[in-house]
Amino acid sequence: MLISYILQEQKKNLTFLSRSDENVEIVTGQIKELKKHMITKEMLEDVISKTDNQYRKAKLEDIAILYENYQEKIQKSYIDEDDVLTILSEQLEKSDLFKDSIIYIDEFSGFTKQEYEIIRKLLQKVKEVNITICSDNIEATSDLNDIFYTNKKTANKLIEIAKQEKVDIKEHALEEKLPRFHNKELLTLEKNMYKDELVKYEKETKNIELFLAKNPFSEVEQVANTITKLVANENYRYRDISVITKNIDQYASLISAIFARYNIPVFIDQKKEFSQNILVKYILAFIEILAKNWSYEAVFNFLKTGLNSFSNEEIFLLENYCVSYGIKGSKWYKEDWKIAKSDEELEKLNEIRRKIVEPLLEFKNELNRTKTAKDIGMALYQFLDQNEIYEKLQQKAENLRKVGNIELSNIYETTWDAVIDIIEELAVVLPDEVISFEEYTKLLKIGLGTSGLGTIPASVDQVMIADVERSRTHKVKTAFIIGANDGIYPSIHKEEGFLNDSDREYLKAQNIELAKDTKEQLYEENFNIYKAFTIPEEKLYISYVSSDNEGKTLRPSVLISKLNRIYPNLTKKSDITAKESIITTKEATFYELLSNIRDFEDGKKIDDIWFKIYKIYASDNEYKEKLEQALKGLFYNNEPEKIEKENIQNLYGNELKTSISRLEQYKRCAFSFYLKYGLGLNEKSLFEVKSIDTGNFMHDVIDEFFEQVLRKKIEAKTNDRR
Repeated sequence: MLISYILQEQKKNLTFLSRSDENVEIVTGQIKELKKHMITKEMLEDVISKTDNQYRKAKLEDIAILYENYQEKIQKSYIDEDDVLTILSEQLEKSDLFKDSIIYIDEFSGFTKQEYEIIRKLLQKVKEVNITICSDNIEATSDLNDIFYTNKKTANKLIEIAKQEKVDIKEHALEEKLPRFHNKELLTLEKNMYKDELVKYEKETKNIELFLAKNPFSEVEQVANTITKLVANENYRYRDISVITKNIDQYASLISAIFARYNIPVFIDQKKEFSQNILVKYILAFIEILAKNWSYEAVFNFLKTGLNSFSNEEIFLLENYCVSYGIKGSKWYKEDWKIAKSDEELEKLNEIRRKIVEPLLEFKNELNRTKTAKDIGMALYQFLDQNEIYEKLQQKAENLRKVGNIELSNIYETTWDAVIDIIEELAVVLPDEVISFEEYTKLLKIGLGTSGLGTIPASVDQVMIADVERSRTHKVKTAFIIGANDGIYPSIHKEEGFLNDSDREYLKAQNIELAKDTKEQLYEENFNIYKAFTIPEEKLYISYVSSDNEGKTLRPSVLISKLNRIYPNLTKKSDITAKESIITTKEATFYELLSNIRDFEDGKKIDDIWFKIYKIYASDNEYKEKLEQALKGLFYNNEPEKIEKENIQNLYGNELKTSISRLEQYKRCAFSFYLKYGLGLNEKSLFEVKSIDTGNFMHDVIDEFFEQVLRKKIEAKTNDRR
């Protein structure tokens, strides 16, 4: 948020980073890089003075201007979270807290400059530091097939620091036995994943399986089926299983829906974005009402969040009225509305209007004088408190918990504190800055957009869904790698960013090393894929799809062809030609039954057991009606049925009332005639002047004119213009 403010303040001094508000994210990323790698203003200025490339120089100057302003803003009163490790490094020199301790650092493939400095200080203080690095040796090469490249660089850097501090280095140990793997199939995969000369596993594979799915939906369904069998038949616990993907955003909703059908408890290791959060929508809509002078969109976004006390019927009644009469701006609060279909409706509409308007005007009146971010933040908190928003969120969380939606319930419970923290941060960072509602809304959106809600597992026994880059090598017996398609494992391309590879290489030559360039990112990605494929101890299932959700054809990853070369007798399955029917949970089997009924109607042969299952569901009180409705949908042939005589009389009466226009409409479209004259449906009334209304408007003006002439007794022939 502070970055956004500084960017707006310094736009006139910038060459590149002033072009759009999207650059807030770019600036934030660059400043974080500078801090994590302990780059000072003086170091930047020195490099800029030596740079001949004018394009690169302009980019560095932009960063330097914003970095300097950012440092000035925070250095007197605040501590940046990215400075915490630097402060820790400084304090370690003065502390004996870790004296004679034994330190273990595990599961890191690389460190920032800040982290290296902390390790340096620990080496000076503690008895022993043990750091594990995943690698086959520590001899770094530039071979792209060397998946341990970044790890080797890290190991060499640590050895260099130890030598500088004159610390004895114990002989590094390599674990040859790899006790993680419980069978030779997985051990063979680990040794061959990124080797050109493959050692084949000629035996039949029982613990690695490949699955080709029609689409992501059937892919996830296959995973759910397999997990259900593992738990039911092979004594697996859900916590022994992980599902790993590189497209967690794409698969998250599918997994949530399908796993629920199979009664599989699941934890998706994903940070929830604030943008779709109910409280965030409520606050932004509320602020935008004042910022955009009571626009239609802002008001009804506010009313439809579900955190107000109005019923859906009241909101729909109000919305139709506002659309019909063009209610916006001062029409909301200037005076009571005076036109409606009835006095009763008018009274109800004005009552709803007052309930909306009064608290909002009270909020605005408190801030009629000079407004600072602190003033708006405090008034906003009071508004939320007065409207009992915290209590409403807690009640929603409780209701969700009762119906079993523990994950969403936890999000609702933690939302309040997370949002209030951002409002407080704005008040602390910009306490005396005078800003408008528009500016405050923009800053708040940026703050909420760059934040997220982390979640914690609702129970111990859950299937873990993780991203390749976030997966951890915890104890997992079985892993499912899903979405193993070309361009995903590995990714085709990563953007270089504001500072491209050439810029980073130049800075590195000037002793300013920032985040990894695209080549090093590729090394890192290959290592992350290696980690994912070598996580399981007992079983590995890899799946890919032939087409995406839109029907676009997709190709398998290059890793699939490598697996086929390593394992000539690899177990392969697919649901493209034939789908395996599995009886699992009651709900999942119901949908499987419907699929088999459809196949049977299409002339395909199905297992006899599905006829028995049909009888079970047909006699089940819970599913009998659902089955009947589903079958109606399956066998629907889109042939219109004749309306019964009794219903025709109820719709149109016994007397024929018609006109030329009605008969013409019936001739054009019988269904539209039925909607308009049978059901009595009309288009929503909109507040607008159409060409057809022009004549009426002119007639009304003429009528009003002559009414005034008659009332004031003016002779129309005279020139008296009173």
